[in-house]
Amino acid sequence: MLRLILRILYTIDIMIETVIILKILISIFASNSTHVFVEWVNTISSAVITPFEGIAPSVLVIDNIEIAITPVIALLIYAIAGFVLSELIKAFKND
Repeated sequence: MLRLILRILYTIDIMIETVIILKILISIFASNSTHVFVEWVNTISSAVITPFEGIAPSVLVIDNIEIAITPVIALLIYAIAGFVLSELIKAFKND
């Protein structure tokens, strides 16, 4: 049962990381914010990125490319959480 819960949490973590990566790509390419898919990604990602706002400056500019730092920090933290979950799944694996 614990292994099933860990797998579900790991799957949710992977989905969150995917949405954050999409958010980062959308912000790098300055996509049309009125497009339905872009609005959906922004809505979903804001729910998982909001807790990390204010940790670092909001934008990093490199050669006229603006990269939002908050989604990158959120992605790193969720990646660490995913790694921990995957290791827990391995630890509770029944051979």
